[in-house]
Amino acid sequence: VLQQWEAVFVTEIKRCGEVLQRHRCRPVCHKYGNDDRCRFLFPHEVVEASSFDPETNSVILMCRDSTVNYFNPYILVFCRHNHDIKCILSGRGAKAAMFYISDYITKMDVKTYEVLSLL
Repeated sequence: VLQQWEAVFVTEIKRCGEVLQRHRCRPVCHKYGNDDRCRFLFPHEVVEASSFDPETNSVILMCRDSTVNYFNPYILVFCRHNHDIKCILSGRGAKAAMFYISDYITKMDVKTYEVLSLL
């Protein structure tokens, strides 16, 4: 039974990965002056094995396909949504993530011109 489950799980990882995690550049990728490159940093560099870089104090994740977001197979299959896994220990990456997350979760539904009309 376990071998059958593993086979189904691997199939689902491939199916969900292709549908949910594969990046295809669209116009939104080139906003904010990123005319010549994807602002989401695609394609990723292909990396054969995950490692730790002591000089930059960062974890480099394995990447077998340059157009697929980093993902957790269990989150992918059981939640069935796209996500991007990053290892953020400290420093600039952590600060950038903190600002991104706080900006993202505090997005206002009200447009700026609507707020200004109230003044």
